[in-house]
Amino acid sequence: MATTRKKFTFEDQMTQLQNIVNNLQQGNVALEDALKQFKEGMKLANKMQAQLDKSEKTLAELVDENGNVKPAEEKGDDLANNGVKNQGYQSEFLNKDNDDDLPFKDA
Repeated sequence: MATTRKKFTFEDQMTQLQNIVNNLQQGNVALEDALKQFKEGMKLANKMQAQLDKSEKTLAELVDENGNVKPAEEKGDDLANNGVKNQGYQSEFLNKDNDDDLPFKDA
């Protein structure tokens, strides 16, 4: 049976790290357990720092040097095709040589 790991939020991880720090500060932990908790705390701290760095990078991409929010796309950009123009599609109703076969031709 496969086990599923719960994805902890940043806040969950912060709470877990605070609990580890509190346990270690109280000094009521055996040396081996203290070392184990310290290692776990360092892993959590490093993981959380990586999350913060990634978030900071994302914010830097969204905000300019003056603190103004950058637009998600520039005016006139058409991102409907992921930036690829027309992708070779032509309407089956478009016939430049003969417009007699258009389904909604004005009379």
